[in-house]
Amino acid sequence: MKLNRYVAAALLIAVLATAAGCKDDNTTETKALDGYLTLTMPPFVEPGFTKTFMIDTLMTLVCPAGDPIGYAFTDPVSGKTDTLVTAEGKFLNHYYTLTAPGELSQYTLKLSAFTPASSIYENTSVSIYFTVVRPGLDGKGSITEFQAGTSESFTDPRDGNSYFYTSAGGVDWMRQNLSWAGAGRPYRDCPSMSSIFGQYYTWEEAQTACPEGWTLPSDADWVALRTDGGDSRDIPGLAGRLMGDLYFNGDKMWEYWREVKITDELGLSVMPVGYAFPSEGRYAFDGLFSYAVLWTSDEVDGEGVCRYIYQDKDIVYRGLMSKTEFAAPVRCIRK
Repeated sequence: MKLNRYVAAALLIAVLATAAGCKDDNTTETKALDGYLTLTMPPFVEPGFTKTFMIDTLMTLVCPAGDPIGYAFTDPVSGKTDTLVTAEGKFLNHYYTLTAPGELSQYTLKLSAFTPASSIYENTSVSIYFTVVRPGLDGKGSITEFQAGTSESFTDPRDGNSYFYTSAGGVDWMRQNLSWAGAGRPYRDCPSMSSIFGQYYTWEEAQTACPEGWTLPSDADWVALRTDGGDSRDIPGLAGRLMGDLYFNGDKMWEYWREVKITDELGLSVMPVGYAFPSEGRYAFDGLFSYAVLWTSDEVDGEGVCRYIYQDKDIVYRGLMSKTEFAAPVRCIRK
């Protein structure tokens, strides 16, 4: 016998009603604890980084019925539970120390709060994510597939950071973003990212950021990299010759697009680490894995000139941005 849709719907309603009528009358509705849990952790850290949490300062929940509350961390690597306070409110330890593992990956640290089994108040938890990173271009750091080749290197006497450089357009270009921490900010305000993505500088900071003997490239220095004889505006056919086919912790940085052939022919190994908006001492970062933006020394009508690449076009664009309310990486040149 075939059931039409109306009969089937009626039968479904009857089944649901029967199921509802069979509900255990002794079921107790759970209730939420008052307050909320918080954890703070740098989003990017190097292997071996440690942070100690004091559970006394994290016990921010209250049970309206006065039931005790237990607290426990879940180890981000082993998944084992480390109980600091039992469900009966007994302290086993006042501190939990996290040590970042050596494998470059993203991890989750979890803090849970729980009540005795007899309580009607439900358990709750908060999780925070962090990524383990490592500097260096030797294949063991977070940035891999960097082709050093026969490139020479230069050491910045201000902080001892070294940079590979290559000759292009008649001048020496640094092949890495400047990581001098005397100005600017590292990505997501994490010092561990400074030598990986470089610092993000406002145009005004960028003017004096390069080490002695090096300078910020002018827009004309960027135009000198083109081979089509065009004007100083957008430069088609140049982006792929600058882009490095690089990986960050195993993730491909430049997404594949049919119109863009990444060759890194000029050896600048440009990577898409985006940009930032400074505001009241805080930086909002954006454009990761989509944009590569680099300052020039030029200005037009009170705004700084930058050169940028967007992932899906083989074009080096020319842009005008605020000198103080926009921040971007820097490449230095030597003539």
